[in-house]
Amino acid sequence: MTNISSTYRKLSHNLVGLCAFDLVAQFGNFTGAAEAMGISQSAVSQRIKALELELGVVLFKREHRGVTLSNDGMRLLNVVRPAMKQMGTSMTALLERKSKPRVRLSADFAFSTFWLLPNLPLLRSELGEEIEIQILASQVPADPYTDDCDINIHVGPLNKIVDGEIMLMREKVVAVCSPAFLEENPITSANDLLQLQLLSLSKPPSAEWQTWHGWFEALGIEGERSRSYNSFNNYDMVVQAAIAGQGVALGWLGLVDELLKDGSLVQITDDVVTSQSGYIMSMAHPSGVRGPNLIYDWIATHCGALGQ
Repeated sequence: MTNISSTYRKLSHNLVGLCAFDLVAQFGNFTGAAEAMGISQSAVSQRIKALELELGVVLFKREHRGVTLSNDGMRLLNVVRPAMKQMGTSMTALLERKSKPRVRLSADFAFSTFWLLPNLPLLRSELGEEIEIQILASQVPADPYTDDCDINIHVGPLNKIVDGEIMLMREKVVAVCSPAFLEENPITSANDLLQLQLLSLSKPPSAEWQTWHGWFEALGIEGERSRSYNSFNNYDMVVQAAIAGQGVALGWLGLVDELLKDGSLVQITDDVVTSQSGYIMSMAHPSGVRGPNLIYDWIATHCGALGQ
C-alpha cells in the first residue's frame, strides 16, 4: 500500500507536467502546448522544468526554433502518449454521455436480433432522437458489478424475480422449420422430429432457456434421435439455418412471430411448451435517470402484451 500511495502522490504532483510534456512533444514548441492547455508559455516551460527536475533527466533539447525530444524524452513519450490518449478518449466519452443521454442495454442475441432490432424504428419514432441507444448482445447475462449497462434483459426463472425486475414475456416454445423442409419431411406429430435433423442453440451452464431435451420431456416424448444436433452459439444462426431448410429449430413465441407471419418459417405442430422461465428486465440505475427510464418503460409497455 505504501508503494501505491507513493506512486499516486508522484503522479498527482506531475500529471499536469506530463500533459504539458505530451503536448510540447506534439507541437515541437512551448507556444502550441500553451495554447492547447489554455495557460501561458512560461507556465508550460515551468511545468517541463519541474518534471525534468523530478525525473532527473533532460526531456527536450532546446533549439532556436523549438524543441526536440532527447533520448530520455523519447522513452518517456512512448509510455505517456498511449496513456494520455486513452484517458482523453475516456474523458470525452464521459462528457458526451453527460451532455447527451445514453442508454446501454444488455440482452441475449435472440432478444436483441428478433425483438429489439425490429422495434428500434418504432422506438425512435415515439421517443425521438435525443437518446443514444447502445445494444450489447451476449449469450451470458451482464454482470451488474462489472458491466456498465443501464438496462439488463435476460432469461431466468420466474420464481426468482426480485424487486426491481419485471417479466417481459414468458417462455413459450414451438418447433419451426422452412415450408420447403416441411414439404420434404411430412410430420404428423412431434414424435416424428426424433428422426429429423434438429438445430440446437448451445447452452452455457448458467443459461436458463429451453432446450430440445426439455421440450421433448415436457411433451412426454421419449426415444433415441436418429441424427446428431447441428449446434450454434448464436440464435440468429439457428434461425437462418432453419429458414435455409437445414432442419428443425425451437422457435420462441414473441421472437419469431414475424417470421411465422411472413412465411419464412412454419410451426410444425400445435405443441407449445410453456416453461417456468421468461425474459426478465431490470434497471441498474436509480429511477431518477431520465434516459434509462424512458427506454425501460417503452420496452415494458410494448413487450407487456406478449405471452404473459
